[in-house]
Amino acid sequence: MRYVDLHNHTTASDGLLTPAQLVKWGAQKGLVAIGVTDHDTTDGIQGAIEAGRGFGVEIVPGIELSTQIGDNEIHMLGYYIDIHSIEFQEEIEELKEDRYSRSIKMIDKLRQIYKISISLEEVMEKSGNKAIARPHIGRVLVDKGIVKDINQAFEIYIGNDCPAYVPRKNITPKQGIEIIKKAGGVPVLAHPGLIKNQSLIEDIIHCGIKGIEVYHSKHTSRQSAYLKTIADKNCLIVTGGSDCHGDLIDGKPIIGDIKVGYSVVEKLKNAASNN
Repeated sequence: MRYVDLHNHTTASDGLLTPAQLVKWGAQKGLVAIGVTDHDTTDGIQGAIEAGRGFGVEIVPGIELSTQIGDNEIHMLGYYIDIHSIEFQEEIEELKEDRYSRSIKMIDKLRQIYKISISLEEVMEKSGNKAIARPHIGRVLVDKGIVKDINQAFEIYIGNDCPAYVPRKNITPKQGIEIIKKAGGVPVLAHPGLIKNQSLIEDIIHCGIKGIEVYHSKHTSRQSAYLKTIADKNCLIVTGGSDCHGDLIDGKPIIGDIKVGYSVVEKLKNAASNN
């Protein structure tokens, strides 16, 4: 069986591994293909493709967009997007700029509400002076000894229900799907088991997704079984991925811990060619 992990992040967004490092780990874990799905950017894809040639790993070009319905944050994965589309790059550049201004506001809130000494420069350093996101703020809080890990940073300070939280520019799942489709990509609902209001899944299906991320590192086996039933009922592609951000567990990142068969890549390619 040839396996793939279709959900991974690099230093181009909020991951800790460079594209080349991610590909190397994917090869070491025995994967034949990996998806590079950074938040609101495709900057890591070309480097991953180049590394993939050396390690014999196929790269599935992708992106992860954050969308919103009320207080429900819904992430949309896009596979086989045309990363050279000028219109697409202009749209995601707007999203990146929003992340930047949002981070400044959250840093200010951490200073004002909690009297935490934290600067934009420290957060930018964590991002490698690239697109910044909440995990970069969280890593600064970890370094300062304010929290023990990223999860605690989200639970206490920067999670959706925390006082320092600042909402991002609100695009709907339908808008996210259209952005992906216009770029020739295949829209897939990311980690639906994490959506607060599970009844929204059916609504999102009607917005035009082509697949569901049934298997994910934060899904229980019961959730995956339920989502598989939904995917099959609606004739949607069943995908899966670890959502690796490069954090090491027992000295290894989680890339490849969640995987699906290579046939899923073939289905995504076929869906993209029919756009």
